[in-house]
Amino acid sequence: MNTKVTSLAKRSETLQDAAAAVFVISRDDIRRSGVTSIPEALRLAPGVEVTRKGANSWGVALRGFNHDLSNKLLVLIDGRSVYSPLYAGVFWDAQDTLLEDIVRIEVIFGPGGTLWGANAVNGVINIITRSSQDTQDGFAELGGGDEEKGFAGVRYGGRLGDYTARAYVKAFDRDDSLLLDGEDARDGWRMGQGGFRIDRKTPLDHYTLQGDIYSGSEEGEFRDDFTLGTLPDDPQPGKSTFVGGNLLARWERENVDRSGLRLQSYYDHTRRNIPGAYNVKVHTLDVDFQYHFRASSRQEVTLGAGVRVVQDQLDNTLFATFEPDQRTMKTYSVFAQDKVDLWRERLYLTLGSKFEYNDFTGFESQPNARLSWSVSDDQMLWASASRAVRVPSRLDADLTLTAPLAIEGIPLPIYVNVNGNEDFHSETLKAYETGWRYQPLDELSFDLAFFYNEYDDLQTMEPEAPLIIPDPTIPYIVLPNALANGMEGRSHGGTMSTQWQPVSFWRLRFQYAYLDLDLKSKPESSDVSAENIEDNSPRNQYSVLSFLDLPHNLSLYTGFRFVDELQSLGVDDYTALDMSLGWKASNDIEALLTVQNLTDKGHLEFGGNKEIERSVFARLIVRF
Repeated sequence: MNTKVTSLAKRSETLQDAAAAVFVISRDDIRRSGVTSIPEALRLAPGVEVTRKGANSWGVALRGFNHDLSNKLLVLIDGRSVYSPLYAGVFWDAQDTLLEDIVRIEVIFGPGGTLWGANAVNGVINIITRSSQDTQDGFAELGGGDEEKGFAGVRYGGRLGDYTARAYVKAFDRDDSLLLDGEDARDGWRMGQGGFRIDRKTPLDHYTLQGDIYSGSEEGEFRDDFTLGTLPDDPQPGKSTFVGGNLLARWERENVDRSGLRLQSYYDHTRRNIPGAYNVKVHTLDVDFQYHFRASSRQEVTLGAGVRVVQDQLDNTLFATFEPDQRTMKTYSVFAQDKVDLWRERLYLTLGSKFEYNDFTGFESQPNARLSWSVSDDQMLWASASRAVRVPSRLDADLTLTAPLAIEGIPLPIYVNVNGNEDFHSETLKAYETGWRYQPLDELSFDLAFFYNEYDDLQTMEPEAPLIIPDPTIPYIVLPNALANGMEGRSHGGTMSTQWQPVSFWRLRFQYAYLDLDLKSKPESSDVSAENIEDNSPRNQYSVLSFLDLPHNLSLYTGFRFVDELQSLGVDDYTALDMSLGWKASNDIEALLTVQNLTDKGHLEFGGNKEIERSVFARLIVRF
C-alpha cells in the first residue's frame, strides 16, 4: 500500500491513493530474476503480454492488440517517450539501459491519455532510473552463455562539487534463434550503449541532465530493391542497423506549501536502415511543463502544457514509399486535473482532461473521472471512466507498401499494395475500470482490477479491385488495398496479484490475467482481420514467482508462467520455468547462474517459425 508511484499523477503518491490498475516492478525483483533485457523484466508484472519472436524481436502489449509495434501502448524512459511517430509503436530492440540503474518500472493498465497524451490507450509503461546520488560507486558485470553469447557493463559514479554524476557503457551479443526445422534463423543481435546522468539537489530544487547513445545491428535475410514487372531475387543474408541518442534536462521544485512545478525537455535522434526496405532518420524535440498546487484545503490541482516537434527524412524504396519523403509534425497540448477530498481524506474524486492538437486529425480531447475510497487503512476501492485516442502515424497516412506475392498456378508477377489514407481518423477508446486493494497483514496483500473497453474506428485494410498492368516486358498483377477506420469492438477482463511473505526469507507472488477481446468489421468494411487480431493476445495468463533467501548468502528466484494459445497464429499454449541462483561472496562480489525456459527445449510465442530456446548463462557482478 505504501509503494510509491509517479506515473499516474505525474508526482509521487502511494498505491493507497492510486485510483488505477498500477503495478511496480522493483529493482530487487529485476536483479534477482536474472533477466538481461527490459522486455524480459516486464514478464514480472501481471497481464503484460510479452512475446519473443526471435533473437532480436519482441512484442509487448497491455489488454490486447499485441503486434510487432503494439500501437496502443505508450512507453517512457524517465518520462521520455520512445513511441515511434513514424510507425506507431515501440522498437523494443533499441530500448535498453543498464538494468542495475533502474529503480523501478511502473506499469499502468488502462488509459493514461489525460496526463501523458495520445497513444496511451491501453496503458503506460514508465521505466525510471536511479538518481546519480544513489549510484556513487563503481559497478561492473560480465556474463555469457549459450544464447546470451556475451554481455558486459561498467558504471562509475562520483561527485563534481555540488553535483553528483555517473557514466556507463554496456554491450551484448545474442545468438541466432532456431527455426522449426532445426536450422539457425540468422537473426543474431548485437548492441552497444553508453550514457551519463548529472543531478543536483537543494532543499527545494532537483536538477537533472542525462543522455544516452547506442548502436546496434541485427542479422537477417533481405531482398534488394526490385522493379515492378520483374520477379524479385531470393532473400540474401545481410544486416539491418540502428543508431541513436538522446539528451534530457529536467527541473523540479517542491515548495513547503506542497505546491510544485516540473519543467522537462528532451531531444531524441534515431536512424534505422533495413536493406531493400527503408532508411529513416527521425529527430524529436519535446518540452513539457506542469504545475501542481492546493487550491483549497480539500483540492489539489495539476496543470500542464507541452509541445512536441518531430522531423523525419526517409530514403524511399519501392517496398516502402512515404509521400512526402520528409515531414515535420507538431503536437500542442494542455491538461488540467483536479483531485477533490469529498469526505475526511477517505473519499476522493479526480476529474481531468488533456487537450491536444496534431497535424493529422486536429483537436483531440482525452477526459477521465476517477473515484477512490479508502475503506480502512488497509483497504481501498476505486473506479474510473476514461477516453483515449491513438492518433494516426506516418504509416497510416503517408505510406505506400508494395510486396511481391507468389500464388501457385499464376505465372505473372503479383504484388500486394497497401496505401495510407490522408483522412485516417484517430482510433478511440472508452474505458470503464474498477479495482480493489487489500492488505490484511504486513505479509499479505491482494490487488484486483477489472475493465470494460469500447473501441471504435480501429484500423482496417480494405481490398480494392485487382489491376492487370500491361507492362511491355512482363505484365503483372497488383492487388491494391487502402487503410481505413472500419473496425469496432469491445473487451473485458482483469488482473489479480497476490503477494505473500510467509517467513522473513521467502516471498511469493501469484499473478493472473484474463482478456476477452471481441472485434467486428463495420457494415461498410470488407476487412476480415478481426478474428486474427483477437487471437494475437492470450485469453489467460498466470504466473507464480518465488524469491527465496538461502543460507550461506545464497538466493534463489523461481518463475513459472502459463500463456494461453494464440489460435490463428498456430501457437499452442505453453509453460515456461525460469530459475536464477545467486551467491553473494561479499558485499562487493556477486555471481548468478540463470536458466530460462527449463520446461522445454523450444517453443513458439508469436507465430512464425522461430523457436524460443532454453537458455543458460552466468553473470559476475563487482561493486567498487
